[in-house]
Amino acid sequence: MSSEAKIIEKIENFLTADDYKNGFEVVSLALSIKDEEDRDLQLFEIIEWFLKNDDWQKAHGIAGLVSDSYEKSEALQMIAEKMAEIGHLERALFVFSEAEHNCENENLAAWQKAELLHKIANSLQKYNAIFKAEEIWKKAATIAQRGELSENPQDSLDCSSILAEIAEDFASDGKIEKAFKIARNIKNVGKKEQVINKISEHSDQIRKVA
Repeated sequence: MSSEAKIIEKIENFLTADDYKNGFEVVSLALSIKDEEDRDLQLFEIIEWFLKNDDWQKAHGIAGLVSDSYEKSEALQMIAEKMAEIGHLERALFVFSEAEHNCENENLAAWQKAELLHKIANSLQKYNAIFKAEEIWKKAATIAQRGELSENPQDSLDCSSILAEIAEDFASDGKIEKAFKIARNIKNVGKKEQVINKISEHSDQIRKVA
C-alpha cells in the first residue's frame, strides 16, 4: 500500500470512528496528500463529516482549502444549505454565491457547471430565495444548451440529461409551461421525448387535482 493510500485509510478510520476531537488532525492528513483530486475528495468527505456534526463554520473554512473544482462548488452548496436550515439564511446567501462563482471554473465541463447550478437553484428555492433561484436556473439552462453543441457526443448527451432533469423538476413543481419550453429545445431526441412524456403526466395530474 502506498503512503498516500495509508493516509486515506487513516482518514476514513477517523471519520468512521466519528472522533470529533481529532478534526484538525484529519484535515492535516488530507492536506498532506499530493494528488490534487484525491486531496479534494478527502477534504470533501471531511466537510460532509463536519456538517453531520453541525459545525458549518469549520466546514466552510475547510472548503477554502479545496481547489477550484466540482467538489468545492458542491461543498459550498451543502454548507449554505446547512446554514439556511438552522436559520442563517442571509449569511447562507453569500455562501450560495461563492458556490455559484466557483461554477465559472474553466476546468469544469458544461454539464458539470449546469448540474451544480441546478443543485444551487434547488437549494435556494427550498429556502424561498425564488428570484435568485430562477436567475441561476436560467444560467444553468443556457450553459447546458451551449454544451449540447459540443463535438464530444458524451458531453452533448450529458448536457441534454441536465436539461431534462431541470425540465422535469420544473414540472414536478407545477411549472409546466417553463418545463415544456426547456424540454422542446433539448437536442437529444430520446431525452426530449422521454421528458416531454413525463411533463405531460405531471400536467395531467395537476388537471385532475384542479
